[in-house]
Amino acid sequence: MKRGNFRNIIRHLILIVTDSPIPPSVSAQCLASGPPLTSHSLGKKMSRLPKSTLRLLETAISGVTDPTFCIGMLFSLFAWHVKDHYLYSINYHHCGASKTWFGMPSDATLKFEKVVKEHVYANDILSVNGEDGAFDMRLGKTTLFPPNILLEHDVPVLKAIQKLREFVITFPMSYHTGFSHGFNCDEAMNFAFGDWFPLGVIASLHFAHLNRVPFIPHEQQGQSNPINLLK
Repeated sequence: MKRGNFRNIIRHLILIVTDSPIPPSVSAQCLASGPPLTSHSLGKKMSRLPKSTLRLLETAISGVTDPTFCIGMLFSLFAWHVKDHYLYSINYHHCGASKTWFGMPSDATLKFEKVVKEHVYANDILSVNGEDGAFDMRLGKTTLFPPNILLEHDVPVLKAIQKLREFVITFPMSYHTGFSHGFNCDEAMNFAFGDWFPLGVIASLHFAHLNRVPFIPHEQQGQSNPINLLK
């Protein structure tokens, strides 16, 4: 995929298909004894690539700079959420049954959050009033509701079926959810380009308003090499 075409769909959850087979050792381990913790891991070096702003972090963060293995079963699901600090994410399907994903363009984020606050959350479950309370609830990644609620309020919803050896990439501020069709093993991690940095600052401000400590130190990134932040 050419870089120009890639950027044209930057505000959507997208599905990328790869024809490259996974190594037989990974497939055998996955099917026989669970997630493959081998040198074939997808994301060991991804966050340290030259264009990644996460390369400026001095310490590794599990699930962000280092990959996480996800094991699913029939109808196991993950709640509506955006990635922490509004990062990009990539998920690779190593083996097993397919997964259904629902997502939305990031330019519909404010509409999504308004619908959730007004039609999903009840005031008595929010830690504080207003948007800060709703943001705090979404951080818990426990928000579950059917996509038709969004469609009924004119929030666009995208659907993808992720199969064996396929990637799903989500973009900053793109809410998504999904479920497994059966037993499977996936690998996921976050990454970021220079255009993410202003969004990360917004996320950090949300953390500050809730007296939460951000786990990505933006000041450290800027002090490490400010000239390279937007490269």
